[in-house]
Amino acid sequence: MSKKVTSIVVCLLMIISSCSHKPFRAPSSVQGKDLESVINELGRAVQDDVNSTKQCHEGLDSYYKTLFKMTSSDVNWDTLTDSNIDEIIKTSFSTRLIIKEKLKQLELESEMDHKCLSSVKDVFRALRYVEDYLIEIKAFINGDDKKTFVNLKGDEPYFLVNKAFDFKGYEDLQSGDVILSRGNAYSSAAIARIGKNDMQFSHLSLVYKDENGKLWTSEAHIEIGSVIAPIETHIEQGNSRTVVFRYKDADMAHKAAKNMFDRVKKRMDKKDNIQYDFGMDYSEEGRLFCSEIIYWGYRNASEGKLDIPLYKTKFSKDLIPFLNVMGIKISEDNYEKFDTFAPGDIQFDPRFEMVAEWRNPTKMKDSRIKDMILTKMFEWMETLDYELRPPFGIRSKSKFSWLLRRTPLVKKMLEEKFPLNMSTKQLQLFLVLEDVGVIFSEYVEKYVKDSKRPLSPVEMYQLLDKYREEDHARWVKTKELEKQARRYTNGGPRTNRTVPWSLRKEIKKNKPHFHKLFHP
Repeated sequence: MSKKVTSIVVCLLMIISSCSHKPFRAPSSVQGKDLESVINELGRAVQDDVNSTKQCHEGLDSYYKTLFKMTSSDVNWDTLTDSNIDEIIKTSFSTRLIIKEKLKQLELESEMDHKCLSSVKDVFRALRYVEDYLIEIKAFINGDDKKTFVNLKGDEPYFLVNKAFDFKGYEDLQSGDVILSRGNAYSSAAIARIGKNDMQFSHLSLVYKDENGKLWTSEAHIEIGSVIAPIETHIEQGNSRTVVFRYKDADMAHKAAKNMFDRVKKRMDKKDNIQYDFGMDYSEEGRLFCSEIIYWGYRNASEGKLDIPLYKTKFSKDLIPFLNVMGIKISEDNYEKFDTFAPGDIQFDPRFEMVAEWRNPTKMKDSRIKDMILTKMFEWMETLDYELRPPFGIRSKSKFSWLLRRTPLVKKMLEEKFPLNMSTKQLQLFLVLEDVGVIFSEYVEKYVKDSKRPLSPVEMYQLLDKYREEDHARWVKTKELEKQARRYTNGGPRTNRTVPWSLRKEIKKNKPHFHKLFHP
């Protein structure tokens, strides 16, 4: 292992383990430096320990911001060899294992302690994105981007295993294992980014191994509620990333898995699946969302002693309108106390060991683009009062579909499309979210194709901000032009004869791309 790569492990070990000594500084600038140089500079900057969780938070936060500010031009991709890429990816993975191990030593009581954890989460996410970039490059260099990948199978660096476990593939899963994964829909990206800390995952499944050694999953889906399925069904879902976590007590883990498997199967056998919990309320178990499968499995198996995860997700006050439409019962009165078990929270529960991580390199870029889009959309909702506004077509489609779902002759045809407990407003939200997401994705994809280079997070955020500003300007301009056009109609219908051709052409030219669907 090279000194440059080893520095990643050394410096992050020191950052996480030294919340009680001397301060450290992150590099002040990355301009003109490549990735390895930044990592080396980070290693030198953290040679001294810190003496408080405040400095731990500030030092990690500085490192995260430094990494975040990097652009693709700061990385000398041409000098990265295939073996060098492998080494950096594996070392970064090992670093995340070290971070997770060090979390066991953190006792989070004060506000500053939690800020330290928040910075740890940011660093964890940043490292994973570095690995994603390098995996994409490796796949392109080797022609692997045209291959078919099987979930929790394959070779490094696409499939990485914690050396503490003998895990060769999904066949080695055990009862009680938790599978953290990322779906491909925009709703999945929304779930991943919905909390105060951005995550990269949207779904959890609980593994059960029966008396015959057959592997099953218990999981909850928006469309069909809680279900059990052979592990092969989960593997074939085509997720972009998957991580396996294992509880330290195997007997308790098996009890949790069996408890939930039996409960979900019993309802399925009656053709009365437990409904999906749009409220993400883990305090009651009448309805379940994906994380509650794990929460109640372990809670019931432990007779109420286990509360999972150790650290739960909080929401931003400014997202309350969006969260309410989703079905989450949060308000200005309870938002400070309200929390939930977001799928990505399992990563930071020290009672669960990370066993293995798998990625599909052909889906990394799409997943990352969706992450960045939803981060920006939520930011605009919080700071600029943007809202998703379903047009007449989506409103009509939603109401019609809602009625059909309750019509005896056709409801069976729609039962796997959306559940009975989904309101028309929720259906509209998911439909318009998908439409807006596609518009943003096509814009970003075109830019990436034309520029012929990967975009870092900060570059993608800048691109999306620019697109929003341009589209908002088109929207404002169109409103003014429409006002002018109405002067020619005297209140009557607008036709080609009543409105000058030049004005009609200008209206068409300035037509906004997404502002009729998503605007203040």
